[in-house]
Amino acid sequence: MALSLHVPHLHVPHVGSAQDQAHQEKTKPSRFGGIILTIAMLVALAAWVTSVIALISLGPVEFGVQRASVVGWTALGIVSAISLFMMGVWKVHRA
Repeated sequence: MALSLHVPHLHVPHVGSAQDQAHQEKTKPSRFGGIILTIAMLVALAAWVTSVIALISLGPVEFGVQRASVVGWTALGIVSAISLFMMGVWKVHRA
């Protein structure tokens, strides 16, 4: 049994957008697109978890010292968290 949640949102008309046309016709997004989005979300989640584990295992950082590994893992964690959030909003909007 699939749980469907419809979040109320403001409809802003876009001229000629295929997504808006599909929304007006009350058609569902493609199943293949949903599968790809879910896979991308799982990859972003795995990247975020990996970066958090790596940062914890590196231990505390001294003030004023920037190691490339800490900077890289922090950047990966931030980018993957933002991506995961954006894809989550997109997935809810697709429903």
